[in-house]
Amino acid sequence: MISNKIKTIYSKGLLVMGLLAMVTSCDEALDLQPETTWAAEEFYANENDINAALAGIHSSISSGNSFGNQIMLMYPGTDESYKLKDWNERNPVSINAHNSNSEGVIHAWQNLYAGINNANNLIKYINPDNFENEADFNKFLAEGRFLRGFMYYHLTCWYNEIPLRLEPIKDQSSNNMAPSPVEDVYEQIIDDLTFAAENLPSSFDAGYNIGHANSGAAHAMLAKVYLKAAGYPLRATEINGKNPYQGAKEHCRVIMEDLGHDLNSGYKEVFVNFIQNKYDLKESIFEIVYRNAVDLGINIGGRNGFVNGLFYNIRTSKVGEPGTSPEVSPSPVHDYIYEDGDTRKAWNIPGYGGVKNQWNPNGRVNAQAHSLAWGWTPGKFRRWDAAYPDDLDKTNEQLQPIITLETPQPVHQAITGINIPLIRFSDVLLMFAEAENELNGPTAAAQSAIDKVRNRAGLDNLATAKPDAIAGKTAFFDEIVDERLRELCFEGHRKHDLIRWGLLEEKLNVLYNSITQHPEYTPSLYLRYRAYSNFDPSKHLSLPYPQQEVLLNNLLDQKPEWE
Repeated sequence: MISNKIKTIYSKGLLVMGLLAMVTSCDEALDLQPETTWAAEEFYANENDINAALAGIHSSISSGNSFGNQIMLMYPGTDESYKLKDWNERNPVSINAHNSNSEGVIHAWQNLYAGINNANNLIKYINPDNFENEADFNKFLAEGRFLRGFMYYHLTCWYNEIPLRLEPIKDQSSNNMAPSPVEDVYEQIIDDLTFAAENLPSSFDAGYNIGHANSGAAHAMLAKVYLKAAGYPLRATEINGKNPYQGAKEHCRVIMEDLGHDLNSGYKEVFVNFIQNKYDLKESIFEIVYRNAVDLGINIGGRNGFVNGLFYNIRTSKVGEPGTSPEVSPSPVHDYIYEDGDTRKAWNIPGYGGVKNQWNPNGRVNAQAHSLAWGWTPGKFRRWDAAYPDDLDKTNEQLQPIITLETPQPVHQAITGINIPLIRFSDVLLMFAEAENELNGPTAAAQSAIDKVRNRAGLDNLATAKPDAIAGKTAFFDEIVDERLRELCFEGHRKHDLIRWGLLEEKLNVLYNSITQHPEYTPSLYLRYRAYSNFDPSKHLSLPYPQQEVLLNNLLDQKPEWE
């Protein structure tokens, strides 16, 4: 998440991340000499140094062991999608086969806490005397606090109670810290994000640097925290002095009315922009920006569109060819959850794949006969497409040319420059509709918010198309649950939505039924519903603490259900 303005210092930012990160699992981090602390105190002397430090913090979010790959592959295992590959060893979180030594469990913890430690260094040592005015100082401090709040939000979504570290780790004694109650974590996140919302620029302000935090992102994250507090595990009726649904509604309303954000006119165009590194300030509120790093030849592990992209069987090592190795498949729920005329379905679930080899040098489009076919993969972040997708007969293989969508042309088949959306305006509209419904039922305001999302997809208002969906609070909530799947699938929202709603077990049953009742189902496809088969509601609503962290932190005991 870096802008062109600080592109030349990105490598320095990565170095700063390495110098300042003190991950508790690394013995070296526990043996730092006093001069390291001195360097941290002296480092934040000017804007370039601070931007380099911020780039280092952002790298903890964008790296391949974080959202760039590892966390992305922890999201399947819901009614949205399932793990496609057969082996259990890789990405076991997606099939509920993980333990305290699994790579995803370890890497999510390590990378997010490394970023938090870097943020704590910036927050502690940034000096107001180095700035001409308080506003500039607060802007940089606000971005550090935004990033800390963002990472704590995702840590608590995955692990629930966690150590709440607000000071840099200096030695083993400061590493020992007990986990804090989730309410304390939420309140600290709210405090950080509130400061960020008040002091960060809008993404439309003059001088805003693309990829940096902005006030809209802070308000959106506040809405997410309040909705999380209202659901599992806290189920709070009040947090930070207010009803959590009221808090979520207020922060969504700021974005909807005051900050200039809106929907792009076309759903497909939203994702083509991510694929082609076109930053859409209107709809995209916060995203991970990869292209600058790719252009610099820096491999930070972004695999959006490679591990979750449209299947492309390529047998060439030619530079510029957008390879894929899909590890995610859409569930058959997508067969029936869209209404007729919903333009999102064809983009999200294309129903075809491609091949390029010596016999098909220009490419061949492979039709996928049904939604349990091996090559049935998501299309939202496709690196390539059929040259004439509207002319496809998806029941037959066709010798149709394949074109590369990713621009600039990919320089690596497995590493992509496709940006990852973290917050979109449609997410804000649906959060507002959810909060308003919980407070007041399906009011005109709640309906208007969801109707904007529907209308963009080519659908009529709910009152016309699905009047039963606005008959009461429960019916409208059920519609929001489905609408968030249709609109936000494969963007990393579904699993945590279902957990906070208390619906994960129910929707895993939906996944199981959608597969086993499919006309093309055979018993050999049992691996497709491993997330259902392995699910234990007493364990799988949060991750275990990484075992190596339990050994290093004398005050961190493993959760009883994971011992």
